Amino acid sequence: MIKSINTLFLVGMMFLFQHANAQTTQATLFVGHPDRIKTLDSLIENAHTLALNKNDYQIAFRNAIQAGPQSDSLLIQVAVHFFSHLAYGKHSIGLQYEGVRFKMNAYNVPALVNEYAAHKSLSKLVTYFSNSAKEVNTILATLKGLRDSTKQINAKIELLTKAANDYRWLNAVKQENRIILVNIPSAQLRAYDHGKQVLNMKVIVGKFATQTNTLSSPIDKITINPYWTVPKSIAIKEMLPKIKKSINYFEENHLQLLNSNYRVIQPSSINWESYSEAYFPFTIRQGTGCDNSLGLLKVEFDSPFGIYLHDTPEKALFGNANRFYSHGCMRMEKPIDMGKWLLQNNPKALDTIDFNKCYKDPAPKSIPVTLSTQVIVWYSLVDFDNNGNLKFYKNIYEK
Repeated sequence: MIKSINTLFLVGMMFLFQHANAQTTQATLFVGHPDRIKTLDSLIENAHTLALNKNDYQIAFRNAIQAGPQSDSLLIQVAVHFFSHLAYGKHSIGLQYEGVRFKMNAYNVPALVNEYAAHKSLSKLVTYFSNSAKEVNTILATLKGLRDSTKQINAKIELLTKAANDYRWLNAVKQENRIILVNIPSAQLRAYDHGKQVLNMKVIVGKFATQTNTLSSPIDKITINPYWTVPKSIAIKEMLPKIKKSINYFEENHLQLLNSNYRVIQPSSINWESYSEAYFPFTIRQGTGCDNSLGLLKVEFDSPFGIYLHDTPEKALFGNANRFYSHGCMRMEKPIDMGKWLLQNNPKALDTIDFNKCYKDPAPKSIPVTLSTQVIVWYSLVDFDNNGNLKFYKNIYEK
């Protein structure tokens, strides 16, 4: 490990000072223990191998060394700062909407620093955190391989450095919660119950022109046989021109027309040439049933973007490698499995429904999700296949 000559000189001076002045009346964690200070110094110097930046800690470390009676408490603060980044990542993952403020309490970092510094080694604490998340361990190993290679790939190094910290955050969140995780670039969904993966499926997400937004939000309810209320942008830009060509468009696509009071009216009673993108005082809704664009099941959560997870009648699209077709919502490959997991404390809610039958205009049924579960939709170009192998994905939204 690399060691700072100036720092080691100061460490030695502090060591002599502490032993020459018998004023310390209580045990210290670092002062009087030059080996522990050297280890912390070396870890900071080599922070890049852990996808961290030594500049985030060095000034505080050097100031602590020279702080006299306050040195021990300040060195502890530096160590806790450093290891908190190993535990939870060093930055926000940058979601567009944070409807959940996750508590970062998976680890008692101050207690772990005290335990490992006093009885083991801070180097072993690094190993503990790296091994607690297999994804992070794989990313760090990949980073090491890139740095040792004769061909330096700076873009990938930067990407993996960010990913290591993102997955540290995710690992801490997974341990304490039930979450549904959707990664947009890989078009993949995984569900976790306090760290254990319980579901894995493909999803279809937004195309470039109508991107899926990143967010965190608590799951509210499941709707069986949902209506699809057509977003205004789709209604006026995509549907209105087709309606003007043929009023049969409503019947052919199982659509209903609602007025400003949200009452169903007959499309044939409207003079469609009087309406345009600038003036369209209607709502278009697709009737329920197996041909509904949302399929037979919708998972709802708070979102300013009006997006949700849902079934789809277009099952063939899951066979495609690039699954970017939607207007922003996320279509699930295994919606019934998702419904059963979310309602596992209320199994009778789905037992009476035969999802293999195609019912004509069944009434929608909303079922509250009472097991606290959150959805996270993020944008990570680094993901893992079902065997735990690291994969890079195309920057489909050019972020």
